[in-house]
Amino acid sequence: METTNNNMQEMEQMRSQLNLLKQKLDKQEIVNDRLMRQSMRQKMSWINKYRWLALLAIPVVALCFLPMTFQLGLSWWLYGFTVLFVAVDAVLDWHVNRTSDRDFMRGNLMETAQRLTRMKQIRNQQLLFGMIVLVVWMGWLVFEVYMAGHSAPAGSDLLPVSWCYLGGIFVGGVIGLILGLKIFFKMQRTNDEIIDQIEEMEIEK
Repeated sequence: METTNNNMQEMEQMRSQLNLLKQKLDKQEIVNDRLMRQSMRQKMSWINKYRWLALLAIPVVALCFLPMTFQLGLSWWLYGFTVLFVAVDAVLDWHVNRTSDRDFMRGNLMETAQRLTRMKQIRNQQLLFGMIVLVVWMGWLVFEVYMAGHSAPAGSDLLPVSWCYLGGIFVGGVIGLILGLKIFFKMQRTNDEIIDQIEEMEIEK
């Protein structure tokens, strides 16, 4: 009888220890899950900051393009198209790259992964459309600047000024294109890294 009681006590102790171990493992899993979610949110944070910079580009371009427009007598159609192009691209960036803390900290991560995949696809489409418009805009801009310089009266300083602007357009265009592509590919890599993390978490469950 005493042996039976001892066995029962040992079983209860083992059951209690197993429950404690399970509780610790559950807590550890919750902590790990939270840390992983925080890591994903942190990786995505620079893209959310970039969205604000993209919006800031609208007034900057609008103000910086004015002196050349006045000095060379460029068309206001070109000026309006330039500002509109930058504004549309910035607004698209704002909506396409939007995520919230809820997506990572409380949301379904598989749904978040699907959103990030969709975000990559839309970025690809935005890049293609943007490159087409950029080529048209650049050709229009170069044409107007070139014509402004070469149609100026003899002795006017508009010709050398127009060549300076054309040089600045070329250098700025190359630098802008390189920076834009670097940001684009970095965004795509960030999405890939987070999607891979989510898939690894789902496999481990």
